[in-house]
Amino acid sequence: MIRAVKPWNALSPAEQTLMRCGLWQSCLAGTAQQYGIDLRWAGANDAPPLRSYTRDEQRALVPQLAAVALDLVERGLLTVRTRQGLGAAPTDPVVTGPALREVLAEPANWLWSPKTAVTFDLHATESARESWHASALPAPTGDGLPAWDELSREQQRVLISAAEFSGMLTGPFGIWEDLPTELTGVELSEWVDRQLAPLLPYVREGWLEVRHFPVETGEAFTVIPLEDLRTAFADRSLRCDDAEEWVGLRCVFTYEGLAVWRSPDGGVAE
Repeated sequence: MIRAVKPWNALSPAEQTLMRCGLWQSCLAGTAQQYGIDLRWAGANDAPPLRSYTRDEQRALVPQLAAVALDLVERGLLTVRTRQGLGAAPTDPVVTGPALREVLAEPANWLWSPKTAVTFDLHATESARESWHASALPAPTGDGLPAWDELSREQQRVLISAAEFSGMLTGPFGIWEDLPTELTGVELSEWVDRQLAPLLPYVREGWLEVRHFPVETGEAFTVIPLEDLRTAFADRSLRCDDAEEWVGLRCVFTYEGLAVWRSPDGGVAE
């Protein structure tokens, strides 16, 4: 039975995280980590610091998140499906009854892993989509939004990178040139400043966030605040330019940034 649907702002932080994942048909694995990111972006008192949750911190959240997910399912707003192909699909079988409780109670199903044998996805129901699709991201005001054809090529590359799965700026798969080995001192700082120029306005606006990923096979990251970006991008050990893995410095859209990116008024293509 579908109960009365609350306004988006009346949902708890955990409900909002789960419903965003459902609206985007995201994998259940990684949802506990996303919950911490959502708390931080919302400025919640119980948000993690400028880093990812540890595995133990995520496991500790599972009972709470599982209870919220089960309630959303029972209210006809969310379904949990077993993925049959490479990506989520509306034809994937829905998990119900005791099996659903078992899936939600298992911490391993909430934590991202490259070796997951069975993948479960969250799907918002049509009722939830009708109620919240337009509300899950902040609404752009229309003030100061960039027109795509007015951006420099480097600005466009940064935004496209943030919209992609990797978002890597540095490292072997990054979009930016490696740090020159011969530069030091003032010359190094000036070179880094030129490289950062297309990124800084979006970080300053709160549209993009820069993270450092030290290990390819893990999900652990540290957020680099605006005031520390010059130091971080001048640090060869953080840039990982000479590595051979998906490590280094990455930019991602915040929810406010996604709202700008998706706004037709801003002239920025999806």
